[in-house]
Amino acid sequence: MKSAPNLLLSAAGALAVLAGTVSCSSEKPGIPNPAPTSSQATAPSSENREIFAGMDSCELLREVTSSAAYEEYKPETLESDNGCRAKKARYGNVSLYFVGNEGIDGLEASQGTKKPIQIDGRDAVQLIGAAGQGNCFIGISVTKTSRATVSLTLSNGTNEQACTDGMVVAEAVAPKLPQGN
Repeated sequence: MKSAPNLLLSAAGALAVLAGTVSCSSEKPGIPNPAPTSSQATAPSSENREIFAGMDSCELLREVTSSAAYEEYKPETLESDNGCRAKKARYGNVSLYFVGNEGIDGLEASQGTKKPIQIDGRDAVQLIGAAGQGNCFIGISVTKTSRATVSLTLSNGTNEQACTDGMVVAEAVAPKLPQGN
C-alpha cells in the first residue's frame, strides 16, 4: 500500500500529464480540446514576435485614455503576454492587447456579431456583444498574423454604446501601431 506522500505525488504526476494533453478551447471557453502536437503547433515568425518589440500595452492604453478618467492600469496576460486593463468607476473597463501570433482572421464571435470594418486604413473587425451585454471587442490588423485588440465592457449599457466608446480608443491606438505587411 502506498503512503500518503507517495499517493499525493502519484496524483500530482497524473494531473501534470493530463494538463499537458488537454487545453481549453478559445472558441468555447472551458471545453477541453486535445493539445496540439508539435507538428500542429506553429510558433510565431520572428517578424511577428518582434513587431511589438519595445511597445508596452499599459503605456499606450494610458496615453490614449488619459483624458477619460480611467484608473488602475494593470498588466494582463489573457490574450497575450502584452496586455493591459484599466477601470473607470461606475462605467466599466477597457483593455488593450498586442497579439504577435494571430491576425484578425482568427477572431470568431462565440456569441454576438462579427463585423468587418476599417480603422485608420487598416483592416479590423468588431465582435459586438461577444462577451455578453455591454461589450465590444475590436481587432486591428498589424500583419496577416498579428493584431492589436481593444475590448470595452460597460458596467451598464448596450453593445452599441460599448462599440461606440471602444472605437474611440481603437481609433486613437491604430495610428500608433507598427506598420505591417
